[in-house]
Amino acid sequence: MTKTLYVTGKMYEANTVSITDAELVSLLTAEQSDGEFWESLEELHDRLMGDSVVNGFRVSEEITRFRASVDDDEISLSDLDFNQPMTPLGEPTKATSNSLVFEKWSERGCLSCSLEGEFDREKLDLSATKYTLPSGEYRYVVEPYYEDHDFVFGDSWTEDSRTYIVMKDGYLIDLNRA
Repeated sequence: MTKTLYVTGKMYEANTVSITDAELVSLLTAEQSDGEFWESLEELHDRLMGDSVVNGFRVSEEITRFRASVDDDEISLSDLDFNQPMTPLGEPTKATSNSLVFEKWSERGCLSCSLEGEFDREKLDLSATKYTLPSGEYRYVVEPYYEDHDFVFGDSWTEDSRTYIVMKDGYLIDLNRA
């Protein structure tokens, strides 16, 4: 009998791309114009919205913002310990180029995978990552893994998003129209 493992909750996604000086000028011009923001920046937009560098369930103040279940039976995650050091993904370094950053916070995110046999809690791995943004800020996410099964993204509701530039010197420029 096939069962479905669900992991649902608040999600976080981010992507970062290095930008040239010409792309920087184009972004700042688009921010000041009345036209469609990405109209002349389609290639840059596609790079920014490509596969996310980080994508997972949020952890804030060491509290998980997600839950897991098999069909309708909730799985206890009370034994998770987020006080342990999380794997860093990216360390703050002196920037050598300007960066364009997209961040998105979502509610009701859902990942699922089909299980052919019984669910085994020991095979569920929730990998915690501490991600460093070009601004030096950290974001914490958890990604689920279950043996050799692939999770399928179901849906989410965007709660908030932010697009901004991090200059080589660390100065941030919000792109409110992006």
